[in-house]
Amino acid sequence: MAEPTLLCRHTGQQIPYQINQGLVPTYVLQLQEQWEAEKTKIVRQLLADFPVAAADRDLFFQQLPSYGLSDIGWRWLDKAMVLNTDEYHWFFLSAQGRIQATCVIYHPKESRMDGERIFYVDYVASAYWNRDRPNYVKQFGSVSRILIAHAARFAMNSLGYRPGFCLHSLPTAEGYYRFLGMVEYEADADKENLRYFEAPAHVAGKLAGEAHHV
Repeated sequence: MAEPTLLCRHTGQQIPYQINQGLVPTYVLQLQEQWEAEKTKIVRQLLADFPVAAADRDLFFQQLPSYGLSDIGWRWLDKAMVLNTDEYHWFFLSAQGRIQATCVIYHPKESRMDGERIFYVDYVASAYWNRDRPNYVKQFGSVSRILIAHAARFAMNSLGYRPGFCLHSLPTAEGYYRFLGMVEYEADADKENLRYFEAPAHVAGKLAGEAHHV
């Protein structure tokens, strides 16, 4: 079977990728170093574009979503220290020697639709160079979707769950989850007022069908 590839929007080339599962400290450290370096570069761009934001906290935070920095405070090494029990599964998508996206799922979670066991997407994120920001074309698209698809197939094949997953969405990602066909529920006061979404069986099953055997 041919190795799966991603289209590099910078070069127009198809780039092979790999998905690794498991909380491997090497991957977390690699992710932390690579993403933090890119995050710093983007913050410098934001401050160059909006010099006033250097002394205006409100303006600085208002601009973060436009620069793909809604999760600027996430620290992956800290998450790895906490999300390391059997209820959690980590997935990493790598290409060109860099971690392009990561996904952490928690299971089991009870479906709000029928009470069946599904999984919860605790975190999913693409590398900062794979996000939209002013005057920049992201390198790879759909990397988070690929990992969610892989996690959906894993939950069906390895955990024995029916197709289905849920999550709480950052405000900037709500439109994407609606586009996927997930069902939207109310904002959750226990989860920083983030909105809860759940993928029905047919949506999750279709997504799982996209997953490559890697």
